[in-house]
Order: sequence, then structure tokens, then C-alpha cells
Amino acid sequence: MRSLSNTLSCCLALAFAILITNASIAQEVLDRSQRSPWRASFNQVSPQAVQAIQSNADRAPLNADPSAQRRLENPTPPFSRGDSQANQTGRVPRLTASPQSVTQAASVAPTLANDRTLSHQSLETKVTRTQNQLPNDAGQVWREYDISPYTKNIQSVQKPQQAVLDWVLRETGTEMWFNEPLGILHGTKDRLIVYHTPEIQAEVKAITDRFVRTRGQEQNFNIDLLTVGNPNWRSNAYPLLQTIDVQTPGVEAWMMSKENAAILIGQLRQRSDFKQHSGGEVKSHDGQTFVLEKTKPVPFVRSLRWLPGQIPAYEPLMTTINEGYTLSISSLSLLDNRAIEVAVKCDVDQVETLTPIKIPVTGVGNLVQTADINVPELISWRLHERFRWPSDQVLLLSCGVVADPQPETSGGTGVFGFGTRRKQVNRSDALLLIEYRGPATEANLPRTAGRSSMAPLK
Repeated sequence: MRSLSNTLSCCLALAFAILITNASIAQEVLDRSQRSPWRASFNQVSPQAVQAIQSNADRAPLNADPSAQRRLENPTPPFSRGDSQANQTGRVPRLTASPQSVTQAASVAPTLANDRTLSHQSLETKVTRTQNQLPNDAGQVWREYDISPYTKNIQSVQKPQQAVLDWVLRETGTEMWFNEPLGILHGTKDRLIVYHTPEIQAEVKAITDRFVRTRGQEQNFNIDLLTVGNPNWRSNAYPLLQTIDVQTPGVEAWMMSKENAAILIGQLRQRSDFKQHSGGEVKSHDGQTFVLEKTKPVPFVRSLRWLPGQIPAYEPLMTTINEGYTLSISSLSLLDNRAIEVAVKCDVDQVETLTPIKIPVTGVGNLVQTADINVPELISWRLHERFRWPSDQVLLLSCGVVADPQPETSGGTGVFGFGTRRKQVNRSDALLLIEYRGPATEANLPRTAGRSSMAPLK
């Protein structure tokens, strides 16, 4: 019994010692927390701390946040503490917005909106209001030319005034209308409106006089497109030809009498390499453009479009090239009716070879197959010139040894049923023979030109 009593006494003494130790540790932790420089977030900031913060702000780097600088300059907290008792009891305070913070936020919002507006306006084009008077630093004048005597007789064309505009641009050039000084060229079905210098107005009037004089009269031409396999035809023909200047490299031009033209055609027809592609009499309104065209489409597979989840997983993309020639001619007679001026444009495109390229594709049963696409090899030549010659002469043009305007094709077919191989391309000397035969109705055209009765409208 005495041993049990001693054991209980020892246990009680040990428990009391542990309780005293825990109490002393808790008191030490409390003392340290009171001596700590950290405070709860709702404690008031001391004036000394505010002064230290301001002194540090003076030494802030140049790229510091301006908004942070404004907050340092005004130490008033953005929110007031409405519950002072909560600070004392340790409860979480209730924050309310102060009138000063609301005023600052309202002043910042319009500033940001204005900045965005200015940034958006800086990306827009500055537009100036229309001037009351056109600039005339170079002495430009406004003229309106009456072209209705010409346009009212052209019923087969929707915009006959376009021919007048085209010939004005051929005579004056195109770039001058888009550079300084300011120029305006506009055409309606009744009038041609021009704003430019007096020198340009004189050139425009000379062109419009030629249109109004003929009043859309039909002109007769005989045009032949020929090819000769060997250019040695010149050996016997040169005594019949008179050379004229040409701007396009590789193009030659000659004039000859109508009698010599007949002799030349007779010589060429006796050759085995001679071929006539088109020819005959052509009628066209003065100034308008007529087109001789002989083309045929050459279809081929240019690419493949992939179709995931389908069998086959692709489809061919088809396209065509128009193979052949296109000849455009626009004529305008001169006022004295002794010469003719012609703008000639000829385009020839020929597919020499359609080279097949095999593309691996996935077919039925995930088996790899091949599909063909074609890469065309083209031969092309262009002619765009303007000629003036006496109406009793014949114009002969040579484009040199070029691709034949009408090639023969082979009968080979590709995987999609289109030709992939061509025969060897024939190259020959392409010749264009233009003969002017006068107006269709003699009574409507004066033989010689008098003074034009047309005057520009003020």
C-alpha cells in the first residue's frame, strides 16, 4: 500500500512539472510576438513608417509603376476602417470605400478611355475636305468634248466611249494621268471630260477629231496570219520590202505595195513549209477593236485534294490552258484619209509537254498506290505594237521563229483520261499581213480632211 502511494505522488509531481513548463513556453512565445516588427493588416501604419516609404520612393527607378508612385505620395488608405472595435478584438475588419478613392477612380477612367481613342485615331487615314477649286499649278484647264456624233452610231458595243479613252491613252501615255500635275480623264457616252494642261488638251482634241469625223464608219481590212517553217523566204522577198522601225525586240516590220504583196503571197504558197492559219476580209468600226481568236482548252490535273476518312483519300483538281492564238486589232484613220493607224496585239500560247508526276496515295485496303499530276511546259510569245502607214500600202510583220500558233496534239491519255504527252513542237516564222481596203461606205467619208467643226465645250 505504501509503494502505491509513493507511485501516485511521483506521477502528480511529474504532471505538475510538465504544466509549469508549458505555461512558461507559452508566455515566452507571447512576449516574442509582442516584440515582433510585424503587425496585423488592420493595424494603423505609424507616421515614421510612412516617412520611410516616401524617402524610398524618391530613390525609385525610372521604370517604376506610376500608379504606385501616386499611392506613395498620398498615404491616405484607399479604404477606411469602419469597425474600430474589430481591431481591438481581433475580428476581421469591414472595409468601406472612402470618398477620395472614389474620386480618384472616376478621374482615371476617362483618361484611359481617351488614350484608347487617340491610339485608334492614329491608325486611321487623315482625310481633308474637298477643295472648292481644282489645283492648277501647271496651268491645267477643264474641257468637255462632245463625242456623241461617234458613239450614237456604235450600236453593237455597250460602251463605245471606251475606244476613245483607249486611243487617248495610247497617244498621251498612261503614267502622266497618275503623276503630277493633276490630270482627269473621264468618258461618258456623250462627252469626254479632260482636265490637264493646254498641250495635253491639244493632243486629246486631235484624237477626238478623228473619231467624230468618221462617225463610227466601218473600215475594211484583209488580214492573214501565216507561218513559214524556214525564215530563208527573205532571200527572194527582200527586194519587195521596205523596212520600218519597231519597238518590240525580235519583231520586224515592212511596208510594200499591194502589187508586191500579191507577188510575195504567190512565192510563199509554193513552199512546202507554208501554212495559212486565218485570213480574209474583216469589217470593224473606226476606233473599235476586233478580235480574231482560235484556241482550244487543254485540260490536265494540276494537284490533288486530300479527303481524310474516304476511299480513295483524294480527288484530282482539274484546270485548263487555252492553247492557240488571240489577235486583237484596233484601227483609226487619219484626218487626211491617206493613212491608217493600227494597234496590234497578238498572244500565242502553246503547251509543249504535260510532264506527269507520280504522287503516292493510300487506296483500298490501305495499299499505297500512285496518282498522276501534270506540270505544263509552255511556249508563248507576245506582240503589242502600234503602226501607221499609207492606206495604199500593205503592212507585213514577222515575230521571228516562234511556236506554231496551232500545234498538233498526240492521243496519249493519263490516269484521268487527259493527254499527258505532246508531239514535238513545230517552230516556224510567224507572219502577219494587214491590208487596209478603205471605208465600207464611201459616201459618208470625205476624201480629204477639212477643218474640224468640233470645238470643246467650255
